[in-house]
Amino acid sequence: MEITRKNFSEQIDNITKNLQRSCFVGFDAEFTAILSGDGFKYRLFDTNKDRYDLTKNEVNKMIMTQVGLTMFQYERKLDNYIAVGYTFHLCPQNLGDIDQSFIFQASTLKFLCKHNFDFNKFIYEGIPYLSRHEENTIRQQIQNKTLNSNLIQKMELQDEKQLQKYCSEVSRWLNNGDGDTLYLDVESPVLRYVVHNEIRLRFPDVLTTDSLGNSNKVLIYRDKNVEGANSAPMATLEENLMNNILGFSQIINLLVEYKKPIVGHNLFLDVLLLHSQFIGPLPKKYSLFKKNVNSLWPMIYDTKHISHEMNRKLSVSEVWKSNSLQDLYEFFSEAKCKRLEKGINFIKLSSPFNVKQTYHEAGWDSYCAGYCFIRLGHWAACETSGSYKPVGPKEKLAALEVYCNKINVIRGAVPYMNLVSDDPPSHRPALLHIKSMKERMIDIAKISSVIESPGSVDIKRYGNRTAIIAAGTRITADKILKQFKHDRDYRIAPYSFVKHSPIGRAAIWSSAIITGSLLLYFLHRKVNK
Repeated sequence: MEITRKNFSEQIDNITKNLQRSCFVGFDAEFTAILSGDGFKYRLFDTNKDRYDLTKNEVNKMIMTQVGLTMFQYERKLDNYIAVGYTFHLCPQNLGDIDQSFIFQASTLKFLCKHNFDFNKFIYEGIPYLSRHEENTIRQQIQNKTLNSNLIQKMELQDEKQLQKYCSEVSRWLNNGDGDTLYLDVESPVLRYVVHNEIRLRFPDVLTTDSLGNSNKVLIYRDKNVEGANSAPMATLEENLMNNILGFSQIINLLVEYKKPIVGHNLFLDVLLLHSQFIGPLPKKYSLFKKNVNSLWPMIYDTKHISHEMNRKLSVSEVWKSNSLQDLYEFFSEAKCKRLEKGINFIKLSSPFNVKQTYHEAGWDSYCAGYCFIRLGHWAACETSGSYKPVGPKEKLAALEVYCNKINVIRGAVPYMNLVSDDPPSHRPALLHIKSMKERMIDIAKISSVIESPGSVDIKRYGNRTAIIAAGTRITADKILKQFKHDRDYRIAPYSFVKHSPIGRAAIWSSAIITGSLLLYFLHRKVNK
């Protein structure tokens, strides 16, 4: 189901109930930009801290335009899963001092157009949201009783004219004595909050409340002492406003409250955006970022990482094409692995996301990620027990616990980010050091073209005549060493901090000088005794 600004409030109770019933939640998102260019090229040298430091400032400029959530509910009697899926359309908002901004990358626009992204829903029907940092700012203004004045001060001219029109209408009504009640139709929840405050301030003898059955109507009584009527408490008006401007952040808060396992595919950038968009600006320290995410969502599973690890158990004849989400989903949904035919659960999508159910629609991708998670969990649980038979969600989660909170890292020094502990050591071979014997300034492009690599290689300058090579595999590193073994133009060897680092060499010389000086000092003392 598609959720926009128009149907969000009427669907939030159903969304909450479905989330409560779920055993885990599939997650996916579409972004306004993808980090690209030489400055953001993923390199085999990168530690996760390097990758985080490189991207954190740019990620703060991006937003999720679409979030897909699929709630997977287990039917114990039938041993089946019911998948209830939602595609949420989001859009930033302008509210008093808060003016949310973002970049939209041309290449991302092209990609979204290719996959029929609905920009009208994004702009005209997108659900608002606030980060926790922004929410705290608004709540502090409510506490200080400065919110109304801040909203009026930052109000657009059109809204300011509309506010004056409402106040003039109330003034005329009071002067003409026409009826005991007046209804004002105020569609904007922010303007509605301001209207309540302004009318109470300008006309202290009237009573204002929300009209029952129509949340857009402001009901005004001429006599504040009218029997059976009460002014809406300011706390109620403030809470109604907060619910409207929090928007999708209410769903994020539900995910935090219920602590359901979250399942996605290739989640590194998604997790960064979850923090920047719904918690607050990414912290300077990588360790604090991980701590923040884990404290809110303590169980996150990345099917990209899980499938990469479990791929080792497949034979050549049954391996999937790749562990992209589409290839992985089609591998399982088309029953291409014979060993997984026994005891697997039937998975029913309760309602389609749209007619075509295309990839790169956030809702559909969230369903695919959850579907793959169920199949991977069944496989892992059966491997643990030694027999292929029906298994429930608890057994699946237990079998996949070893992969919990490990987020796949593309083309880096380590295979994954660990949200609850130290990241793993590098799984790449040792670095190689290359020195030009003839050039006064080493040519990186030339070296790249000369290396006959059978796999991934990254090269970066290390000095005027030297560079460091990172190879994706041990086979690749060995082939490069063999290729340059007798080369006259370049000398290549496994990198050694002591031999090749200026700091390492300086440390050795410093140590030698200090040791020599101490030796001479003691010899001098001995001679003079």
